[in-house]
Amino acid sequence: MATLSTSFSSISAATAVIVPGTPTALTVSYRQLNYEIEAFQKKLAQLGVQPGAAVSIALPNSYEFIVSFLASSWQRAIAAPLNSAYKQDEFEFYIDDLSSAVALVPRGAYEKDEPAVCAARKYGAAIAECYFNGTEVVLDVKDAGKLKGKGNQRVEKAQPEDTALVLHTSGTTGRPKAVCAQAYQKRTTTKSNRSLCHIAT
Repeated sequence: MATLSTSFSSISAATAVIVPGTPTALTVSYRQLNYEIEAFQKKLAQLGVQPGAAVSIALPNSYEFIVSFLASSWQRAIAAPLNSAYKQDEFEFYIDDLSSAVALVPRGAYEKDEPAVCAARKYGAAIAECYFNGTEVVLDVKDAGKLKGKGNQRVEKAQPEDTALVLHTSGTTGRPKAVCAQAYQKRTTTKSNRSLCHIAT
C-alpha cells in the first residue's frame, strides 16, 4: 500500500508548499520537499529517534513545522504537534503524557529558557531548535536528554499501519485526552486513555 513517503518521490516539479513571507513567499516543489524531509529524517535518526518515539513539535506554523512533522512520521515516530503558545504547565502535561523523546522548539528558545524548553528538560526529553536557514531545515540539538548515547539509529521506512500522529483534545472539563483521525481500524490506548491512530504517511 502506498504512503506519502513513497508517493512524494514520484512527483517532480509540481508545487507542494507555498509559505507566505516578506519580501517573497517560499515556494517548494514536491521534489524539493521530499528531499528536505528525507534529509531531516536522517537528522532525527542521528539524534536517536526510533520507531514509536513521540516527537513533540512546539513550532509555529512554518516550513520547518511541515518538514519536521512529516520527517518524524517517515522515521516511524509519532508526530505530536503542540501549540507554541502553551504555558509551561501545559507543555509539561503533554510531554509527560506522551513520554516524549524529543521536543522541537524555535530558534533561540533554548537560550531564553522558554516554556517548552523548561518542560522538556523537566521530563528528560531531548531539546532541539528547528528552523529554516534559507537553504535547509536545521536540527540544532541543545540537550540530548534521554536520547544521550542512543544516536545514529537507522533511517526507517514508514509503513501504512504505523501510528503517525497524536493530538490532544482541548475540552472545557477534565484533563485533555489525545485523539486523532483514524485511517485504519487498529487502535491502541495508553495511560491517559488517548486513542492513537494509524494514518498513511
